[in-house]
Amino acid sequence: MYDKIYLKLLLFGLKGGIEMNFKDRGNKKWTAMMLIEHRDRLKELKASEKERKKPILDDQEKKVINYRLQQALQNNLSVEIKYYEDKRFKITNGRIDKVDINQKYILINNLKIPLDNLLEVKLE
Repeated sequence: MYDKIYLKLLLFGLKGGIEMNFKDRGNKKWTAMMLIEHRDRLKELKASEKERKKPILDDQEKKVINYRLQQALQNNLSVEIKYYEDKRFKITNGRIDKVDINQKYILINNLKIPLDNLLEVKLE
């Protein structure tokens, strides 16, 4: 990432300025002072931050999701859906186009979300 720094040269009476680019190297500038074990642990930490386990919903939470989906379909309401995909939590907004109970998915904004991956549904 480049940060632009504008230096005005008031001392020389020039109007305008000079543009300089500095590249931020993140952790690279500190790795020379780290032990190998520290670097390995940092890599593991970054990888584990991205991955999350899928939470298990109880029956009451599933009933709430089911009720809100029915309300959204019947009244054509806009919803915010939080779901689990690729070891991450994702959120999408919009109106539900279709709920297919046989194939167990929801179609919203041309996105197929399996019913098993739903975590939360909010009515807007």
